[in-house]
Amino acid sequence: MVLASMLYEEGFPIGIAHCNYQLRGADSDADEALVRNWCAEHSIPFHLTRVETQKLAEQSNSSIQMVAREERYLFFEELMTDYGYVVTALAHHANDRVESLIMNVLRGTGFRGFQGMPPKRDNYIRPLLGFTKDEIRTFANENNVPFREDASNSKTDYQRNWIRLRVLPMLQVSDTNAFDKLLQLCARVESELLNYEKWIQERHEEMLTEHGVSIEKLQQSKAPFTILKELLEPKGFTSNHIFEVMEILHSEPGSEIFSDTHRVVKDRDELLISELNLKENQPILRFETLNRSDVKSLKTEPNVAFLDADKINQSELKTRKWQRGDKFKPLGMKGWKLLSDFFIDQKLSVPEKEQTWLLTFHNQIVWVIGMRIDDRFKITDSTQKVLKISAEL
Repeated sequence: MVLASMLYEEGFPIGIAHCNYQLRGADSDADEALVRNWCAEHSIPFHLTRVETQKLAEQSNSSIQMVAREERYLFFEELMTDYGYVVTALAHHANDRVESLIMNVLRGTGFRGFQGMPPKRDNYIRPLLGFTKDEIRTFANENNVPFREDASNSKTDYQRNWIRLRVLPMLQVSDTNAFDKLLQLCARVESELLNYEKWIQERHEEMLTEHGVSIEKLQQSKAPFTILKELLEPKGFTSNHIFEVMEILHSEPGSEIFSDTHRVVKDRDELLISELNLKENQPILRFETLNRSDVKSLKTEPNVAFLDADKINQSELKTRKWQRGDKFKPLGMKGWKLLSDFFIDQKLSVPEKEQTWLLTFHNQIVWVIGMRIDDRFKITDSTQKVLKISAEL
């Protein structure tokens, strides 16, 4: 309410977004009525959403705080798009910032987390971040700004409230300047962010490979955890995940760490980062039967195979992923070779192996699609008909 009053008094064209989470019965409705009436008195657009927070939390198995956060930011985004608002101003203050700093530390934050919360992020601004809650309350009382107190703020059920009501008071018993020192830390980190961003960009450029990160260069770095966190956090990896990634640096190739959307695989010399492919995209195969005389050259693109049509029945060809123990006779060889050894020769990474498809006939490997046909099905001098197979991978 203080933020709304200040923006109004300064002449900013504003609208008010109110989220009724319907968690406190009549109190929630009274909050809504206060904001609605204030907007009506000042001829300010009032935008309301009512969220069935408890129900959504139970359905999604998420916390009430997480559901509430997701719903309000979705609401803000919709309002900015539909009504052309330039920014959303949030009323977080200095106390919120210090509480966020402590929460971030407990979660295992990277450098950015030490600023508590940023004063600006994309189209979101926090104009009151430099003022304490006491200063804002004093302003409200001196300027007759109406407000209501959320009774749930006095409960320690939520982590933020526990930090506010338990942790910070204990710190201030030990050091009466603890709050001010933590707030100063947030400000110092904020002032160094541009230098930090530049440093991170330089480190990434040094060690990024085509599919991931060079293990050798990562280990030579003075801050491998920080570099990995900056790289992997946008892909859903938490600090606990990063610690696990650090551990597999010394493990055998093939070790994996998963987030909800991505995975990191320890390969020979690098950490491979890939998006989880929840769908098995089988290759699309196109068949064409040719006379041997029509084939002028046996050299083909990787996605094309020429086979002796008389040695196979097209209707009985099948595709599948490779399995441990698979073997075939690569074109040009008379002996058997394990497919796993063939992959090593081809220097395939773990994700590349998993994305490889086989074409089989009576469970015999006819073609490692996109790589090599089996010598048993090649075109010979006695071949009359050629089966041309084109694969769309």
